[in-house]
Amino acid sequence: MSEITQTEGIISCPYCHDTVPALIRVEAGMRLRLQENANINPAPEQVCDGCYKMMAKLVSKGAALRAEASAKEQNRLMLWKNRVGLIKQAKQYLAQKNFADAAVSFEKYLRVLEIVYDAQPGGLTPDLFKNDAKSQELTVIASVYWDLMRIYDTNTRYAERQSKAAEKLAEFVRFTPIFGHIMKKADVQTRAAKNPEAFKKFLKLSNAKRPRCFIATSAFDDYENETVRQLCRFRDHRLKKSWLGRRFVSLYYRVSPRLASRLDRLPRLKPAARVALKWVAKRVS
Repeated sequence: MSEITQTEGIISCPYCHDTVPALIRVEAGMRLRLQENANINPAPEQVCDGCYKMMAKLVSKGAALRAEASAKEQNRLMLWKNRVGLIKQAKQYLAQKNFADAAVSFEKYLRVLEIVYDAQPGGLTPDLFKNDAKSQELTVIASVYWDLMRIYDTNTRYAERQSKAAEKLAEFVRFTPIFGHIMKKADVQTRAAKNPEAFKKFLKLSNAKRPRCFIATSAFDDYENETVRQLCRFRDHRLKKSWLGRRFVSLYYRVSPRLASRLDRLPRLKPAARVALKWVAKRVS
């Protein structure tokens, strides 16, 4: 217990302002913890007995919360590091045609990401990975949903899970360089799958969610050209994040179809357009 200070006359607690018989000195270390943990700033040097007990509880609670937050962060870091092992394990099971265990490992990987990013089950979104350092995780996630779609196709009782995987795959794959590859494989699966409707659903959602970059697509005659993909990623990850960028995109979609159509009618202009678009893509990347 800190020192109790007796003072002649009427004593008022500097914190609660009640009249009290004596004040208790608040040590410097405790005042510092009150400022850090309880936002009591400045912390008084002396308080009444009631305030002192209340502040002692705040300090203890703050220390416990700090320890809990630290443990939670350490757990997140550990889970983030271990996610790679889950993917490797799932791929090994898949190669052995052990589809049940492969699906479990893939689902554990997705759950790890949900925990790390405080997302609800099934609540992962591409926006969580817009940071350049983690953007390549989008490709891993898309490949996981693709593998889950194929695994769930082994039995019609998994049709609902397969449908949800199709929705998530369409949501993520449009931001990855494997978009064209997955689209082609999905097209093949519509003719060979046990549940072709899931793959048709994916194709429909993917085409609906990824608007064309009209001028670039016309210039390169290939939607999957790397320059086209770079410009689309710039549009989706940068321009659409700001009000001014969205206005520009809206204007672009009003005028670009006419310009792309004119470019198709005058193919001799395409080489120059490709040079210009490559220059733009290099700058925005």
